[in-house]
Amino acid sequence: MEKQKITGTNCYNCMYISREAEAVDLEQMNNQGGINPHDQTEMKRAEKADLITLPGGSKVEVINKKFCNHPSIQMYVTIRMCCAYWDNPGVIRPWKEQVIQAQAR
Repeated sequence: MEKQKITGTNCYNCMYISREAEAVDLEQMNNQGGINPHDQTEMKRAEKADLITLPGGSKVEVINKKFCNHPSIQMYVTIRMCCAYWDNPGVIRPWKEQVIQAQAR
């Protein structure tokens, strides 16, 4: 099976994102196309995760939202967002022991 080529990190190519896209209300978004937390509980989770809206975009280019299933996020995000928990099954972490051992062979 061929792995997906990832050309940047955003919520939509993270392994925690739901597959189901939902309509997004333009009024829910900030001016760069992200969704700001709706209450203090979400704000605390967003701060801990460093959940950001990537610069340079706009809300008019965002056509939907998806739910982030990471246990520490649990809120809707858009393609214009990313956080410290971003991950993907194809990521290479050279500091992991098995990678170092494989390279030594």
